[in-house]
Amino acid sequence: MLAQELISTVVPVLHPMDTGAKALRLMNEFHLTQLPLVVDNKYLSLVEEDQILDWEDPDLLLETAPVSPFKPAVMEGAHFYEALKLFYDLKLSVLPVITREGEYQGLITKDNLLAILAQYNGVKEPGGLLVLEVEPRDYSLSEIARIAESNEVTLLSVNTINNPGTAKLEVLLKTNRQDMQGLVATFERFNYTIKYMFSEELEEDLLKKNYDLLMNYISM
Repeated sequence: MLAQELISTVVPVLHPMDTGAKALRLMNEFHLTQLPLVVDNKYLSLVEEDQILDWEDPDLLLETAPVSPFKPAVMEGAHFYEALKLFYDLKLSVLPVITREGEYQGLITKDNLLAILAQYNGVKEPGGLLVLEVEPRDYSLSEIARIAESNEVTLLSVNTINNPGTAKLEVLLKTNRQDMQGLVATFERFNYTIKYMFSEELEEDLLKKNYDLLMNYISM
């Protein structure tokens, strides 16, 4: 998915004749800490809440106030991973989207980005989560996929992260199955270390067991 497809249509922009007080009010209204300053459809800078709070007079116009030249942006045709990197590196609450000519197209919010990440990771789909721990040199996505397929399990998403504490690779598998005992057994047979397993079915079973224990205790 491209950056231009994540543009929010409800968040306003700031103009040079707006005051710092208005900027703060809009940020508070939309639960943001930054808003873009735009003039004649050209993106000038990203105005930050902390910056305005340092002003002695919040009623100063943005065009006369000491506005920071901070100007992060992403091209409209960039992949959303580029936007994600900028959000992370620069600690952004919004990210303006521009054309190659610098024309302001709109902005991406954290909520928009989180929603698309959830879709790509299959968060809304029913199924269990399995976290494997492997040596980086032993990681083989094709083998992991083959093991899952042999258990008639579909991998809805696969994510990896290097754990600096263990120097190992953690592989997060989102599956379409609640019952993963057979899959876990197969991975263990292939000498994979199972770090975590999360299943809605297991949680429901645990809840039922706790409820039954409570009922038995009450009836004593």
